[in-house]
Amino acid sequence: MQSQTQSIQQINLAYDSHQDRLLLKAAVSNDQEIRVWITYRIARQIFTVLNREAHLPVSAAGLGSAALLDNTQSPAEATRQFEQEAEAVQDLEALDFETAYQQRPSSISEQELLAVETRFVSINDQLNNMQLACAGGMNVNMGLNKELVLAISRMLLIASKDAGWVLAAAEKEPEAVSSIVMQVPAEKQVLH
Repeated sequence: MQSQTQSIQQINLAYDSHQDRLLLKAAVSNDQEIRVWITYRIARQIFTVLNREAHLPVSAAGLGSAALLDNTQSPAEATRQFEQEAEAVQDLEALDFETAYQQRPSSISEQELLAVETRFVSINDQLNNMQLACAGGMNVNMGLNKELVLAISRMLLIASKDAGWVLAAAEKEPEAVSSIVMQVPAEKQVLH
């Protein structure tokens, strides 16, 4: 399938109890949307990476007993974490979660896609892109900015509560997400 670059106009994430999955809908135009089913495993992977950037506060109850026993965080680290979480909560207030999602008449794919793998690209320590590799060989690429990272993280937290899922993993849990980290030099390079 040919790759097209389209910006997201509206995004929705909701739990479907019949499928026991989350359905991510991203409207890319007035008459097109992309629909991707997200399993518990994929939701945890996405949340682990995105919330590292978003810094949304996650209750200790959602972390399990392993995280509760880990008191190695210094007061300076705890203060920094609190400041980041407070900033994230403040930034959430600027986002529009009140406007109802407008269903689009058609989707880019004839059916919903099933995400089977996640990949992330970071450039200069800034999360830049998320790719959902789907069954059947299709990929959904999302350019990420601070607002989208924050919005998806919050929607994952809310939808996971509806599902009864615990997304926040203990710190020591191994991560099964593909990531690409690139460092782009600040100065221009000149070829002679």
